[in-house]
Amino acid sequence: MLYRGMKQRILALGLLVGAIAISSPTVSHAIDVVHEGTAQPGEIVAGFRVGPGFSTTPALWTVGPSLNCQGLYGINRWLRMGMVLDWDQHKIDKNAANALGTSGSFSTITILPVYLEYRPGRIGGIQPYVATGIGVNVNNKQISNTMAWRAAGGIDYFLTKALALNTEIKYTRNTTDGADLGGVALLFGVRYSFGR
Repeated sequence: MLYRGMKQRILALGLLVGAIAISSPTVSHAIDVVHEGTAQPGEIVAGFRVGPGFSTTPALWTVGPSLNCQGLYGINRWLRMGMVLDWDQHKIDKNAANALGTSGSFSTITILPVYLEYRPGRIGGIQPYVATGIGVNVNNKQISNTMAWRAAGGIDYFLTKALALNTEIKYTRNTTDGADLGGVALLFGVRYSFGR
C-alpha cells in the first residue's frame, strides 16, 4: 500500500515536471547565437588591460604583472587590424640566476605592429574573438631581443554601444639564448570603440 502511494506521487511529480518543460521556452530561444562578424568597418578601437602573467620557464617566478594596450581598426565586419603593446615582468629565480647570467627582475616590452583580430559572431551579449600578431620582444638585463609571436582569445561584453568590458588570455613567444622566456597572461580591462 505504501509502495503504491509513493509510486502515484512520483508519477504525478513526473507529469507536473513534463508539463512545465513543455510549456517553457527552449534554451535555443533563450540564447541568441548570431554567426556574422561583429567588427564594424572604419571603427577605431582602443583598449587597456591588466592581469597576472604566468611564466613557462623555471628560470622565472611563475606569476608576475602583465599590462596591455592596443589600437585596432575595423577593416570589415569580420576583421580588425592594428598594433599591440605588452609589458610583462617576472622575478628571476635564484637557482636559475646563473643560467641567465643575471638576477633581480626580468621584464619584456612586446611591440606588435602587425596584429589581426577575427570576430566570428556573438552569443547573446558576449562577442568572442581570436587574434594573432608578430613583432619584437625588447628584453632587459642584456638579454638579446627576439622575434615575438602573440596568440590570444577573448570576449567583449558591451555596457554601452561603444564601451565594452574585456577579458583575454594570451600567449607570447620569447625564445632567446636557448631559453623560452615567454608566457601566458590572463587580462581584464576595457575597450572603447570610436565610430561604432
